[in-house]
Amino acid sequence: MSTISERFTLACTNDSVDEIRLILADCTTTASALQDHPLQEGLTVAAQNGNSTIVKYLLGNGFIMSPDVIIAASKSQSVEVFQAMIDSGWNINQSAGHTGDALSHAVAADRTMLTKWLLEHGANPNENYRSETWTCLDLGVIHASPQTVELLLEHGANKQNANSLILASFYGRIDMIDLLLDHGVDIDEIPDNDLTHDSQREKGLGNALHIGAREGREDVVRCLLRRGADKAITDSLHRTATDLAKMNGHNAVVELLQDTEDMV
Repeated sequence: MSTISERFTLACTNDSVDEIRLILADCTTTASALQDHPLQEGLTVAAQNGNSTIVKYLLGNGFIMSPDVIIAASKSQSVEVFQAMIDSGWNINQSAGHTGDALSHAVAADRTMLTKWLLEHGANPNENYRSETWTCLDLGVIHASPQTVELLLEHGANKQNANSLILASFYGRIDMIDLLLDHGVDIDEIPDNDLTHDSQREKGLGNALHIGAREGREDVVRCLLRRGADKAITDSLHRTATDLAKMNGHNAVVELLQDTEDMV
């Protein structure tokens, strides 16, 4: 015999409003602000399955918008579910804990149309961090397409003293390097911000060219030189890009940096 929780979850999965009403009427435990409410899983399931009618009904009957629900809604890619959440008073910039928020989940999964919808409905690309390390723009540079990242930049994603360009260099995202530079990111900037750890400072902070040289990414170094990177700039420990390439045994990068005729 199935439990009331199992019956409720099944009803939420099947979009059975009448069954949900019956179960809630018989349930002696009222929905509360406790995330571990025994029937809370039903809201998460409804969100993940794109059942916007159920989502709106449950939120109107005391169920809460937990991080699990936000993540589930993002997986569904249903703008109807997100609209139901907004109609029920949800703050589109609510944190989903260490994983970020609805926008960061959409960006990291390269859900371009959902990213566009969230931004157009007030999502702030600078509001929440993932694991206290990644901004939405950072996640986009690492995981997403240029189309998704373009949306973030058009909606005010911070690009000053930010890590996006050095991440693009580290991960070899030439498309992102060009996109960020086209949007005015300083090619020679050495970022040092709230997301910079002391351990990184001890190892030395550098710019995109320093990172590309250190990692031996010849294509990245070539791209940055073509775009005007200054190879004479030193990192926070007074090392040039050439120094870093030599230290890490990247001879091809050393030759590229030393040969001005190879900058194209």
